[in-house]
Amino acid sequence: MTFISKKKNCDVEGCPNEYKKTVSREKAGSTIKEANLSLSIKDKVTRVHLCTDHYRKIKKKLKKDRKIESLRWSG
Repeated sequence: MTFISKKKNCDVEGCPNEYKKTVSREKAGSTIKEANLSLSIKDKVTRVHLCTDHYRKIKKKLKKDRKIESLRWSG
C-alpha cells in the first residue's frame, strides 16, 4: 500500500505557495480581513491553511488578540 501525499496550497486567493501553518478560522477571521486578504475556502471549513508569507502578516495581530483574551480571563 502506497501513500500519495497531496500538497495543499495556501487558502489566500491567488497564492500558489504551499501551506506551512494552519490557523483556526474563527480566530483568524477578523485578522485576515484587517490584513486585506481574501480567502478562497468553503463555509464549513474550520481551519485556514496559510503559507509562510501570509502567516507572517497576521502573526502579530493573533498574538496581541491572545494576550488580550488571556488578560480578560485572568483578571
